[in-house]
Amino acid sequence: MKSKRAGVIKRIEWEEGVLELQLDLNVTTYCMVDMTQLVDYVRMFCKALGERPHKLKHNKDLFIEASKQSLFVDVQGNGYLQVFIAQLQDIRSVNEAIASAVAQQYPSPLILSNFIADSNNSDAAVQTLADIPVRRGVGSLASVRRVGPEAARRIVAFYGTTNPDLKIE
Repeated sequence: MKSKRAGVIKRIEWEEGVLELQLDLNVTTYCMVDMTQLVDYVRMFCKALGERPHKLKHNKDLFIEASKQSLFVDVQGNGYLQVFIAQLQDIRSVNEAIASAVAQQYPSPLILSNFIADSNNSDAAVQTLADIPVRRGVGSLASVRRVGPEAARRIVAFYGTTNPDLKIE
C-alpha cells in the first residue's frame, strides 16, 4: 500500500484504507481539511457527550412516566370505567356529568353498543339515551336534567355505526 515516495500516499490508496477501516472495524472516519474543521468537530463531540445524560433522562421521562391526565387499566380491570367515561367525553357536547350518567347506565362500550344494535331503530336508542337523568352539583345546589337528544344522537352515531368514515356532526 505504500507508494514509491515514503510518507506520501495517493488519494486512491487513502480512500481504500478508509473504506477498509469502515467495513472491517466498523468505525466512522471524517476528513478534515484544516484545523478549524477539527476544532469544530471536537467542540461538537464534547457538547454531545455533555448533553447525553440529560437527553437519556429526558427520553426516559418522556416515554415511561405518565402525566396526570393518563388513564390506566390494570389486570383486575380497575380504571376501565374512567377510560370509558373519558372516551365518552371525547364526543362533542358530552361533558363529565353526561358521560358518568351514561356509564352508570351502560358500564362498558360493549354493553352500550349491544343496546344500540338491539334497538328497533336508532331513534328509539336516541330517545332512551336522551331520557337518562344527569345529576349536577352537590347538596342544596344539586339539580337533575336529562342527557338530551343532541348528545344522545352523537353517542348513538359513535357507538352504533359500522361506517368507519362517518363524520359525527
